[in-house]
Amino acid sequence: MSRKRPLTSRGARKRGERERAAGLDPDDEAARWLEQHDPEPEPETPKSVRKSRLLHQWRQRHSG
Repeated sequence: MSRKRPLTSRGARKRGERERAAGLDPDDEAARWLEQHDPEPEPETPKSVRKSRLLHQWRQRHSG
């Protein structure tokens, strides 16, 4: 018998998106509650924003 893989954070996020997109009736009481209490997650900031520009400049000056 095969075992189920553990749920990862990415898998949980995708499952949540699928369940939200499953076609909830917008007039449904549960759908209204979710809309008020479960806001859309903010988009993640790009990795390039977090990296230090000075670090890259320092690496370029000190390489080779």
